[in-house]
Amino acid sequence: MNVYKKNIFLIISVMFLFSACDKKETPKIMQMPPQPVSVMNAKAENLPLAFTYPAKLVSDYDVIIKPQVSGVIKDKLFQAGDLVKEGQTLFIIEQDKFKANMDSAYGKTLMAKANFENISKDYDRSKILFKKGAISKKEYDNALANFNNAKANLTSARADFENMKIDLEHTEIKAPFDGVVGDALINIGDYVSASSTDLVRVTNLNQIYAEFYISDTDKLDIIRNTQDGKWDLDNIHATLNLNGQKFKGKLYFIDSVVDSDSGTVKAKAIFDNNNSLLLPGTFATITSEGFIQKNGFKIPQSAIKQDQSGAYVYTVVGGKATQTSIHINYQTNEYAIVDSGIKENDKIILDNFKKIHAGSSVQEIGSK
Repeated sequence: MNVYKKNIFLIISVMFLFSACDKKETPKIMQMPPQPVSVMNAKAENLPLAFTYPAKLVSDYDVIIKPQVSGVIKDKLFQAGDLVKEGQTLFIIEQDKFKANMDSAYGKTLMAKANFENISKDYDRSKILFKKGAISKKEYDNALANFNNAKANLTSARADFENMKIDLEHTEIKAPFDGVVGDALINIGDYVSASSTDLVRVTNLNQIYAEFYISDTDKLDIIRNTQDGKWDLDNIHATLNLNGQKFKGKLYFIDSVVDSDSGTVKAKAIFDNNNSLLLPGTFATITSEGFIQKNGFKIPQSAIKQDQSGAYVYTVVGGKATQTSIHINYQTNEYAIVDSGIKENDKIILDNFKKIHAGSSVQEIGSK
């Protein structure tokens, strides 16, 4: 009997042992603690906008002077880089031939005038005699023809004289406007041909234009947002940045045609340049300012994400990160201006994006 009880006890002990081994402990689910995030409170503001483009400086008064008469250059009356006034003489072409031509034309004019005066007297007498019947119609007609011929000769002689006088004046080559002269393109003693030989470049620097090209999307955005009332215009102006120096100017021209090759629109701004610091051919950047976004939200680019649906931010709603779609109406490398998708005082998450996703529990540790 004792042996039997021992066997029963042994069997029961083994069964309890295997039963204990078969039991598994139910695992506990680990919940992630709220992730710390910095936030900013969304605030609607009227925000200034600016558009920056590369630009090239040009002058609308920039010409290469050519002679209007042919001849040999006798004198040069300037140094390269001189400031010159309108009408100031720059070159003189040898004048002897032109003076002789003018004197000859003047003499011919005097002869034609004397001849006309004599024939005019004969014609006056012929008119009187013809009325009295003292001469025939043929004689009167001859007198009239001689009068008209002498008158035409005098007119032609005077015109020739004026042309010779103008040619002589053109031997003095003058600046067409106030400006700066470049280096002479010919030397004293060179023969120059009328309307052909390049003499010197003259550039007006009192006003300088900056040529630049606006993207077609920027122009369409400006038109659409101003027409829709989303943007205000306030003292539209241009700022030129040249090697760290800034110059204020005015928008002068925006073309109405988009270049099909580049997808851009040509524009110009004008700048006063009385100190001659701005030189044609220089490259700079130009910023067009004076556009105001009404009731926009300024958000750093680092807080904005993209997916197939577009741009979005994470906002804090009920202690959780919520993906919120937004519409960007203007942006730079540093920030974007949003005009829809978020509301005043929405809490926009600014960091710790590697550890959060939509629905993550978050804890605000600071606000901006």
